Amino acid sequence: MVQNEVLDLVLDNLRKVFYPEEWIQLDLAVSKTELLAMLIVDRYGEVIMSQISDYINAPLSTTTGLVNRLVKNGYLQRERSEEDRRIVAIRLTDKGKSMMTEVKESIGSYLERINTVLSTEERQTLLKIFMKIVDALSREDIVSGDNQLEKVIRKIPIE
Repeated sequence: MVQNEVLDLVLDNLRKVFYPEEWIQLDLAVSKTELLAMLIVDRYGEVIMSQISDYINAPLSTTTGLVNRLVKNGYLQRERSEEDRRIVAIRLTDKGKSMMTEVKESIGSYLERINTVLSTEERQTLLKIFMKIVDALSREDIVSGDNQLEKVIRKIPIE
């Protein structure tokens, strides 16, 4: 396939691969960035604001607004650390835990659908390709022409 045909194939099927029907309802509840923030809190149980900021690759001011919305909507809670009262720990509420369970089940179901159509060898190949793609997209030393790629900062409106 030539590059334009591959691009057309990817664009025609992007929604099916990266945005399956099961996720539409979830999208109505939280933004993708809010979901990422909740995923890191779920993963570690308790985090501080700078950990969320690093994970979502956003400034602390943006992260604060995002966490404020999630607290306001009942998904996260803030608590002062018992060891150091200056530290504010972020945790999932029961509502947040419930959503994360739903997200994990949805992702598990989605991956199971993929697994049923791939052989063991194909799954291993897919994983290797996926890791190569992640590595290529993670590299900051990729040079475009004479200039290094610049990070773009987007403004996100905060309520």
